[in-house]
Amino acid sequence: MTSFKRKFHVVVVGAGLAGLATAILLCKAGYKVTVLEQDAELREIGAGIQLPTNANKVLIEMGILDKILEQAVQPRAVMLYSYQSGTVLSTLGLDPYVQDTYGVPHLVMHRADLRQILFDEAEAQDVCVHLATKIIPAQIDAVNGSIVLMTGEVIMADLIIGADGGSSRCRQLLLQEPQMSRTSARIGNRIVIKSEVMLQDQLLRDLVSTPSIHVWMGPECLAVCYLLKGAFNITLTHPPNEDEEIFLGPRPVDVVEMRSRFSKWDPRIRALLEKADAFQKWMFFEPQEIQTWVHPSGKLTLIGDAAHETLPYLAQGAAMCFESASTLANLLAKAKQPSQILGLLGLYNSARQSRTNHVRRASKRMEDVWHLPNGALQVDRDRRLMNEIPTAGYPNMLADPFFQAWLWGFDAKAEVENMWTIRGHVSHKEGSEEESAN
Repeated sequence: MTSFKRKFHVVVVGAGLAGLATAILLCKAGYKVTVLEQDAELREIGAGIQLPTNANKVLIEMGILDKILEQAVQPRAVMLYSYQSGTVLSTLGLDPYVQDTYGVPHLVMHRADLRQILFDEAEAQDVCVHLATKIIPAQIDAVNGSIVLMTGEVIMADLIIGADGGSSRCRQLLLQEPQMSRTSARIGNRIVIKSEVMLQDQLLRDLVSTPSIHVWMGPECLAVCYLLKGAFNITLTHPPNEDEEIFLGPRPVDVVEMRSRFSKWDPRIRALLEKADAFQKWMFFEPQEIQTWVHPSGKLTLIGDAAHETLPYLAQGAAMCFESASTLANLLAKAKQPSQILGLLGLYNSARQSRTNHVRRASKRMEDVWHLPNGALQVDRDRRLMNEIPTAGYPNMLADPFFQAWLWGFDAKAEVENMWTIRGHVSHKEGSEEESAN
């Protein structure tokens, strides 16, 4: 380990999944890391999260997969249903197929449990995490690497990493533009029901007796449900109302209205809604691609939703965050002196933009396929799901063997090693020449 890394101060703005994962891996790479989080306590709004194989490879890299497994559920399959009849249209096996094929399982768990495990590991790695720490966004200096807190304290950084979510102020600073306007794709409504309540209902018992991911595809709407430890996670999507204003964060849901909206769906969905007494809703936003995640100074970069916000229909939001964290940390681990940092950030930017943009476009395509209105296209989709052997172009992209292997088979750390073999020595040589000239 070179001595400069112990003194090279990386400040991560945001202690969400992306920020904590980045902090852990950079600390393992030898850097001094501080995380600034505005919330006074770890609050993870929402309930379940899927962790596909490409995410779990990074959790192995962090050394926390065993802790994750203690809190997670391993679903047997992804089941696609017709929204009215409940007819099974397609089954994608997960357990043991995924473990056998990719060497790691596909998991689901509480988001709050995942964030807590990441937080605990960050502290164990001597990451300095400051909660209840609010910054003045207008006084983030990407040229000199300084951040001014609301208290007036100034934090100096050799590198600032913006992990501050889809409404990122760090991104606004990087682009030197007003906050990007956001267009709502759909509303996501979430609730959990205790699994013991489900087991007492004969109609719902099968949904929890054998854990699977259950997906009902309806006109302009979708229901995704799966078992967590002690609870059943339900997400229902639908278009925003015509007069609905853009909002951030959760809002309460009119359960009576929700029951009415899904009144013609599979009796199991209606039964779940009868047991629900409090939903919360979020807006899903149309992702916007940006040209660069790296400031010309080399003192600011973006990660997670701040860089590559993704619609949820491939369950890749957290996975993309973790892949980016691994890529960034493993590239920066190659640095022998500070002058190489900017070039390595450039490699991170080029490597991750291509993949995350592909995933974002694929997620949008899945949104369109899964929310088809009743009609000829929907009938053809259902026919193909029921009758065709999955191959390229299959309606469920996760079952397409070529796309699946590209998505779930990805290993971020191995990809960096491949990249370094091909290109990394160029950055190393340029950095060494620059250092000699200085």
